[in-house]
Amino acid sequence: VKWWGPDRHIVSYKVDPRRHELYFIASTPEPDFTIESWSTKGDIGQLRASFAGFHPQARVILDSCPEVRKWALLERDPLPRWSEDRIVLIGDACHPMLPYMAQGAGSSMEDAVVLARCLEGRKLEEFGAAFGTFERNRKERTSRIQLGARQNRWMRTAG
Repeated sequence: VKWWGPDRHIVSYKVDPRRHELYFIASTPEPDFTIESWSTKGDIGQLRASFAGFHPQARVILDSCPEVRKWALLERDPLPRWSEDRIVLIGDACHPMLPYMAQGAGSSMEDAVVLARCLEGRKLEEFGAAFGTFERNRKERTSRIQLGARQNRWMRTAG
């Protein structure tokens, strides 16, 4: 379920097969907040006040939250390199994406499949070359998705 409002929105969905756990994310503008952490405590009162005019169901969920965590949505440019010798980056480590295309996890899974194929049958001393092949096969696509998600940031401020 999504609730949209001027410059803020809420997304929620069930995350377990029994439907007992709810993933709930509330996005509000906070341009000066740039802490790179997933565990920074937020102010639940401030969050509730930010969504006071939202749908009653959204407010019920917010009212049931004893505490909240907050993290900044930070933009990153595509990296010039993903590998060096026998070290390679995959997923968010090499192409972190804003959530506005919902492609971060999918791109990471694609990375894993392509990397596995590039490594198949290779000897340890050939890994560097395999990593280069992996990077050449993935970089253009993930860079397009990464930049496309950035262009979709209007979703954060749409009302």
